[in-house]
Amino acid sequence: MLGMKRNRDQHGFTLMEVLIVATIIGILLSVGTVQYLEVKRRAKEKLAIQKLSQLAIYETFYFRTYGSYGDWDELRMEGYINWDYIEQSDNLTHYDRPVYIPEYTIEFELDLEEGGFRITAKPVLDQAHLWYPRWVILGGIDDLRSIYVERDGVVRWLETDRAVY
Repeated sequence: MLGMKRNRDQHGFTLMEVLIVATIIGILLSVGTVQYLEVKRRAKEKLAIQKLSQLAIYETFYFRTYGSYGDWDELRMEGYINWDYIEQSDNLTHYDRPVYIPEYTIEFELDLEEGGFRITAKPVLDQAHLWYPRWVILGGIDDLRSIYVERDGVVRWLETDRAVY
């Protein structure tokens, strides 16, 4: 009532009450959105970390069998990776394929001289993904970060070279 007396015939809410409720709902939605996007980003990064570890294990198996590390085509020939996994027609909607990482692209580098490999997962930054907001000011959402794995099997952040685990 906010200090105003109503007649018994008048029903409803005052403008001030409606504005206060709308403000509270807006604050709750903004905090909830930031938390939701942060959880979503972390889940994608954890999935990418898990899949890179899986690829490092595939490389180890391939090395034990053939005495050298394999690239995408060689891993695909031996059945470690599904044949349709890395096709140009892939529209990032197939979650059932081995080592699929949503919103990341995977790059293979083989070092033939030293007998090693490096697999890098970089976030996709095309027009379809630019609508994700960055909540840097609030200390929350940042861009997805690039990660890599080498023959030691330790997944590291590309920018800082620090181990993820």
